[in-house]
Order: sequence, then structure tokens, then C-alpha cells
Amino acid sequence: MSNELTVAQDRGQSLAELMGVSSAPSAQATPSIARLNIVSQAVKGEMEFNGKTMTVDTVPVGSLKLDVGDDTIYAPSAKIRIFAMRYRFQRWNADTNEMEKTVMANDLKKDLQDNLGGFNLGRPSGYIEDFQSLPQKLKDVKRVKVFYGTVTLENPIDSNGKEVSTDVDIPFVWDIKNTPSIKSIDGALGVLQRKNLLPIMSFINVKGIDATVPGGPSWGKVEASVGERVDIEPTDNETLANFIELIEYSNGKIIDMHNERNGSGISDADAAVVKDIIDNDFVEVDE
Repeated sequence: MSNELTVAQDRGQSLAELMGVSSAPSAQATPSIARLNIVSQAVKGEMEFNGKTMTVDTVPVGSLKLDVGDDTIYAPSAKIRIFAMRYRFQRWNADTNEMEKTVMANDLKKDLQDNLGGFNLGRPSGYIEDFQSLPQKLKDVKRVKVFYGTVTLENPIDSNGKEVSTDVDIPFVWDIKNTPSIKSIDGALGVLQRKNLLPIMSFINVKGIDATVPGGPSWGKVEASVGERVDIEPTDNETLANFIELIEYSNGKIIDMHNERNGSGISDADAAVVKDIIDNDFVEVDE
């Protein structure tokens, strides 16, 4: 079994850089991918009781939620294997019904292009000493850590609380905004780093927790711990390459919108179309 992934060599980057453990970002489409999340509102479903159908809470707050195509599966816990991680800024605009966001990068220490034509959605980069002094619009900009990896749900159920069977090692993307969850996963990653292991070399166990306090809004978080070691397989190279392509494709779409909205010129996609027309359809006209 190999402990090296050739995609790093192919791209002239270290494996750590591609995974987002060190610093450096990277633009082609890949297939759709499952999206992992944390349930912040209890899911209601139907249950038979004494011959009557009742609507009850079937999935509690804090459960893990995996959207796979048109299907949604829930579980109290899972084991994940992280192939890549990135950061970005994000804000939901209720007026335009649009998710405003920046490109993804290995850290938030520099200005990141956003899909509004600016940088960081207007938020200053780096540490903000007096965060509360910012205008509300800037305080609404959330720091997001994006994880790409594979997940195996434990004791999965559907929205009615019924047990279901699922695949193992499902490729996923997970956008996490709440700080306790990020810190918990980062803590597990720190343990691996101290053992000189890359994230891909171990499972990480994640358990959903209901973090709601009396009188406050309901929300969930995850607690993470280091799981069993994993040997790198040749197929992991293709999985990592697909994740990197997805990151590059997502960033490319943001950069296209950035260019269109800041008036700096046509988008990369439009430029490619123009180039194709020039290369293939040029007709010389006699004067």
C-alpha cells in the first residue's frame, strides 16, 4: 500500500498544500457531491401509534444530515476521512436571495476575491480586534471552513426515523460556520499533526450534539475525536484529484462573477468563448 499520492507530484505541489494543511490555493468541473451538515431544527415525520398516524420529532437537533442527490439521510454520528480543507467568507443576502461568498483559500490572512466584485465581502482580512465595532453588514459575514472528504454514517435513518442502509466512504463537502465544531475538528487534526500524520491517514469520529440553551435558538454542533488509522490506497489519488478539481471549479465561478461585477473585463468563461471563435471561425475578408 502506498503512502504517497501522485496527484501532488503531477501538480508540482506538496500533498500537504493540496489538502490545505499548509498554504497555497489552486480552476474543472467534477460530478455532483453529497453535502454534509448539522441539523439545527428538529425534523418532523410520521409515526404510527395505536393505529393512528402522528406527526412527531423524528430527527433531533444536532444530528448529522447528508444530502445525496434527492435523498436526505440522518445519523447521530459518523466517521469521516478528510482529503482537503479550505476557508472562505460567506453571507446570505435576504434582499437578493443570493449567497455572497469569496473564493476558497488555505487561510484568511489575505484579501479574497468575492462574487460581488470586491474582496472579503467588505470585511477586513486577518484578526479584527474590535469586532463589535463593525457595521452589522460586516458582522454578518461568516468565516466558513470547508471540508472535503469521505463519510460513513453510523446508524443512519430517514426523515421518519426508520433505519436505512447507505454506502460507505461517500464523498462529501461540509461547510462549517459554528466555531465550536471547527475547534473540535481542528483539535482532532492537531492530534494527527503531532503524530506526523496527514488528515487522510486516519478516520475522525464526529458525533452530533444538541447545543441549544433554554430560551435561545436551537442549534447543533459536533464533537470530534481521532479514529482508527487508515492506509493510503491507490484509489485515493483519484479521489483527491476530484476534490481539487471541485475546489478549482468553484473558485473559477466566483472569479468569473468577481470580474463581471467589478467592471474589470469579460469573465474567463466569456474570454474562452471568444478565443474559440477567433481560433476556429476566423474568416479573412478581402478589401
